Formats: sequence, structure tokens, C-alpha cells
Amino acid sequence: MKLGEWIKHYRTVHEMSMQDMANICGFSKAYIGMLEKGVNPTTKKPVSPTMQTFEKIARATGQDVDSLLKILDDEQLVTIKPKNINLSREETELLDGFKFLSAEGQSILLNILNSLRVTHSGLNNISV
Repeated sequence: MKLGEWIKHYRTVHEMSMQDMANICGFSKAYIGMLEKGVNPTTKKPVSPTMQTFEKIARATGQDVDSLLKILDDEQLVTIKPKNINLSREETELLDGFKFLSAEGQSILLNILNSLRVTHSGLNNISV
């Protein structure tokens, strides 16, 4: 079983909507939908949730992470990020979305960010 299947099963058993699940986990409804489908709708690539995502889902559903991970099969993708970076939910979603963009999409986004940096001096320079 993959994470998305488990989330869908959990929601069904607990009669929860995607929005309910998103609210208790601290995610967007769209991200819950993407997790359930296991595929990024834009890139058609498999979703690889971070360990922080697993932790939030486990905590929100009264599980511990180890128990949740043991339920999942060996094909479940997991992205490991350093824990010492404190990102907001929005920042995490942006970074997760960025990695699923094509190389061209990433380049376009970085160019936009560099343009914003020039216009608004509060942003750091980002190399393209």
C-alpha cells in the first residue's frame, strides 16, 4: 500500500473529506489529492513526499511515523530533507512543486524570482 491509498482508506473509514484531511494535516486540499493519486497532475511524475509530510500525517492521524511507514510498501517514494530548515507550509509546497517542473519550467521560475529580486531588494540572488 502506498501513502495515497492509506490516506484515502483513512478518510473513508473516518468519513472525512479531502479538505478535512488537509485541515488536520496542515496541507492544501490539492496536495492531499496529489498524494492520493500518487502522481503530480502537471508533470505526471510520481509524488515523493518528504519525511516531514509523513510526520505531519502520522501526528494528525494519531499514528507514529514508524507504524505508518511499516504499513507502506517498498515502492513508496520518500524525499529526505534536512530537518534544521524551518520552512512555512507555503515554502514547502513551493519547493515540492519546483522539483516536479521540467528543466525549462525551473529555469523560467528562477528567472522570474531573479526579476523580483531586482525589483524588490529583500530577495537574495538565485543563480540560474
